[in-house]
Amino acid sequence: MNSNKYVISIDQGSTSTRAVIYDKNLNIVSSSQIKLEEIYPQDGWVELNPEQITKSVIKSTKNALNNSNINTNDVLSIGITNQRETVVFWDKNTLKPIGNAISWQCLRGIKICEEMKGSNFEDTFNSSTGLKIDPYFSFSKIKWALDNNKEISASIKNKTLQIGTVDSWILANLTENRESKIEISNASRTGLFNTKKEDWDEDLLSFLDIDKSVFPKVCNSDEIFGYTKKSLFGKSIGINAILGDQQSSLYGHNEGNKFEIKCTYGTGGFLLIDTNKKRFGFNKNFLSTIAYRKENKTKFALEGSILSAGSTLEWLRKINILDNFENIEDQLNATKANDVMFIPALNGLGAPFWDGNVRGSIENVSSGTTKEEIIRSAFEAIAFSTKAIIETIEKTINLQINELKIDGGLSKSSFFSQYLADLIGKKVKASKNSEMTSLGVAKLSLEKSGISPDIKNSYNEYNPKNDKQNIYLDKYKKWKKLIEKKIKN
Repeated sequence: MNSNKYVISIDQGSTSTRAVIYDKNLNIVSSSQIKLEEIYPQDGWVELNPEQITKSVIKSTKNALNNSNINTNDVLSIGITNQRETVVFWDKNTLKPIGNAISWQCLRGIKICEEMKGSNFEDTFNSSTGLKIDPYFSFSKIKWALDNNKEISASIKNKTLQIGTVDSWILANLTENRESKIEISNASRTGLFNTKKEDWDEDLLSFLDIDKSVFPKVCNSDEIFGYTKKSLFGKSIGINAILGDQQSSLYGHNEGNKFEIKCTYGTGGFLLIDTNKKRFGFNKNFLSTIAYRKENKTKFALEGSILSAGSTLEWLRKINILDNFENIEDQLNATKANDVMFIPALNGLGAPFWDGNVRGSIENVSSGTTKEEIIRSAFEAIAFSTKAIIETIEKTINLQINELKIDGGLSKSSFFSQYLADLIGKKVKASKNSEMTSLGVAKLSLEKSGISPDIKNSYNEYNPKNDKQNIYLDKYKKWKKLIEKKIKN
């Protein structure tokens, strides 16, 4: 085999799409990133333009190829990783989207979820999916759209409606045959997929009064999903690997350890534990989900989701509290521990609290409070959220976690990484490659192409220091009590 072989990883996220070209040893050859504009029709609602998603995927991939100077004939395959729970509606004949995509961050399904709690639907939902009744998942967004969008209702009657997650939408638009497929880890996040039987759940679909024919065919994570249109990239390229973004990051970190644990800090923060073949049942504090299905063998994971992580810092930048990210380390290191507390609930609270009605707030502000103290409190709150998830999982499944691997934007901060290690009292390993999400599916794509990359991930290690742990733990307990008080109210 020619030694110059490459794989393209398409990482489609909440606020941008990034295409990365890797060589067969998973070294980055080139990349391109295209920003996306989120749409906010009203308070708590978040949407994306599906056609802009498609354009960003094509443009970023073309840019990465043009920047690389590689021969397209040497590209083995494409892997796709994508934001999960975001749902797209389109006409299966024309590929015309019906309205905007409803983002995973969108809270329009809160009322629907409240009505379903305590019902037969909730019991079936919990047992079948391993998830929680929460507007985070696709099912309430789908239910809302069915009830409120007349064009969607009409397309159901005409039998032209297609509902899918972002991976399905990208596949339909990139492939020669307009493939109608969904990868299993993405399907497991819809709230309509039975992770025991590994198929769409007929009982849950009947509650929503829809047929599984409106959904794509569920596929393995490593499968020939289809071939790109030759007109797009000058060559028809096979798409042979797809993973939800957090599952992809977990796959990238995984070094064969039992109960591998990682947390990715992007728009949100997502802590996943690889539980291998063991599927845990429903738990009210965290999620049971599918990690991937490779060669028809399914692996499972536990997950705790922080709904606002990087988006919290982006909001501080938008309102001019945070000037830029270049000087942030100096600001954080120059600020001492203080009483200011941040509640990172811009899109409600995720694990282990799960309350979509709580909103973000900054507490204990006085006339002497500085913007640096507010910035520090936001970093602390994301670390507090991580600790809350870890201690809940440890207690619930009797698992002793010794180290935590992290990646994503926040992992680049040495202040955050050390603070987190001190707070949780465990070693934190920050990946030197902060883009583990794109790397994971590239690794899977290469493996599907018959190449086993000979790599070992590199990390910056942060060992816990005991001199500040009591101070951090004391503030963490106050922060947690404040959240519990807000939930009760």
